[in-house]
Amino acid sequence: MSRKPDAMRLLAMARPDSLDRGSRLSADDLLSKAADDLLSDAGDEPRTRPAGRLSRPRSNIMTAIRIAAVATAATVVTVTLTRSTDTGPTTSQPVSARTVLLAAADRIETADAATGRYWHSSGQSMAVGAEERAPTGMTPKMVRYQVTCTHEVWMAKSAREPSWGLVTAQSGKPLSPADEVIWREQGAYRLGACEGPGVPSIGGMAPRPPFAFRLDDQQNPEVSYPAVGPVHVTIEQVMGLPADPVRLKEVLQGRAWRGGYPATEELLYSQATSLLSELPTTPQVRAALYRMLAGLTSVKNIGTTTDPLGRAGNGIELDGTRQIIIEESSGRLLAVQERSPDRTGTLTSWTALTASGWTDARPKLPTRIVPVN
Repeated sequence: MSRKPDAMRLLAMARPDSLDRGSRLSADDLLSKAADDLLSDAGDEPRTRPAGRLSRPRSNIMTAIRIAAVATAATVVTVTLTRSTDTGPTTSQPVSARTVLLAAADRIETADAATGRYWHSSGQSMAVGAEERAPTGMTPKMVRYQVTCTHEVWMAKSAREPSWGLVTAQSGKPLSPADEVIWREQGAYRLGACEGPGVPSIGGMAPRPPFAFRLDDQQNPEVSYPAVGPVHVTIEQVMGLPADPVRLKEVLQGRAWRGGYPATEELLYSQATSLLSELPTTPQVRAALYRMLAGLTSVKNIGTTTDPLGRAGNGIELDGTRQIIIEESSGRLLAVQERSPDRTGTLTSWTALTASGWTDARPKLPTRIVPVN
C-alpha cells in the first residue's frame, strides 16, 4: 500500500553527518536510502537494480524528497526563531531610582514601630580633611589627612534626659606620602577628629577615645543636636514629622526657608539622609522620605554596590557626588557617602550604620566627658 513521505522523518535522515559524531553517511546517502525505502513501499525493488544513475521516476522521487525536506526545515527554523523571539532572555533595562526607592519604601514601612527611652544608633565613619599646624617656632604647613572613627548616638526621647554622642575609636593618617613627610616635619601631631555624614560635631580637636559629649547643648547652636541637614530642630519636631510624602516635603522646605536656606533638591536630599541615618523617625516617616526622594528629578540609580563595610545594597546618587546605599531585602539605610566632584569620584567621606533603633537601656558613658566647644 502506497503512503506519503513523512517530512519530519526525511528531515531527520537528512541531518548533516557533521552533527552526528561517528556517522559516515552523507546527506545524499541518507536521502538515497530514504528513496529506496519509499520505492520499496511502492512495490519497486531498488536494492536489486544495478548501480548507476537513477532512473527518471526515481530521480523525480528524490527531487520531491529534497523539496519536502527543505520545506520542512524552513518550517522548523521559522517556528524555532519565532519561539526564541517570544520566550528567550531579553536585555534588562536599568531600573530607575524611583522604582528602587518606592520598593524600599514599601519594605521599610512594615518594620517594627517600637519605641523606648533612647534612640540608639552606631556606625563607622571616614572623612578626608586638611589642616595647618606646627610646633612653636615653625611655620604651619598644610597637611591632608584621612580620619576614621567608630561612634554612637544616644538620643533621649524626653527632653528631661540628656542625649549623648560617644566616640569609641579613632585613627588618622596622612593622605599621601608627601603629606606624611610634612606631617612628620611638623611634629607628627594627632590628626583630625571624628567626622563624616551624620556624625555629630563637637567642634575643635577631640581627645583620644573613648570619650562622650552632650548632644543637646543649647548654649552652642553651631553644634547643637539634632539637625536636619543644616537646620537645627528639636526631638519633638523630628517625632512629629508627617508620614505623607507631599506634606513631609512641604514641612522640610518650610524649615529650610525659615533657616535662610534655598529649598533645592540638594537640600531636600541632605535633610532626608540626616533623618534616615541619624534620627528617630517612624517606619512610616522613613517610607515617606524614600517616596519624597523618588520624586526628585536629579536622583539616579547606580545599581548594586557595596558600602564601606562590604555590605551589598542598591545605590542612589544625587548629582554624582552624594550617595545612599539601601539594603534591598529590608529597605533600611546602610550607608551615606560623598565623592569628589572631579572625574576621579574619590570617596571623601562616608558613614556606615551598624545598628539603630529604640531601647530602654541607658548609655554606658566612658570616664572622659568632653565639653562642647
